[in-house]
Amino acid sequence: MHPIAAASGLEVAETGQIVVDRTMRSVSCPDVYAAGDCAYAIGENGRPLPMSCASAGYTNMRATAAIVARLTGNEVPTTGLKYHGNHISLGRREAIFQMVDGDVRSKSWHLGGRTAAGLKSGVLKGVGWGIAHPTFGMPKRKRRLATAPDRAGVRVSA
Repeated sequence: MHPIAAASGLEVAETGQIVVDRTMRSVSCPDVYAAGDCAYAIGENGRPLPMSCASAGYTNMRATAAIVARLTGNEVPTTGLKYHGNHISLGRREAIFQMVDGDVRSKSWHLGGRTAAGLKSGVLKGVGWGIAHPTFGMPKRKRRLATAPDRAGVRVSA
């Protein structure tokens, strides 16, 4: 990992990833959120999530939900951080999808070939949709921004 997080004073793991709490908020700087490969997030099994697009999706959704909830004065949702499997593309027509158990050990079952490549294609289309709709899930008129506490804990108008 790039040393920029450590150089900025954030607490980082041995991997250089930013250490985050269950809402993807930096444990050393509550104004910073991290998701994806730069986040050192502990999964439901008590181990760090592996660096992968699957982990990135979960951590991104969790960080977004936490930020929206905090900006709108709502309760921060609690959802699980589970890692279900590895998906490896082997060109456009071949792929492998390997399920894992709770300890992130490969299960004997896997999906391969064109079926797995089709699954991967569907995932990528979903990611493309998410990129094309960057404001999906953001506060709308029905979710007004809440007043935020200043550093002394006193509420100030937003």
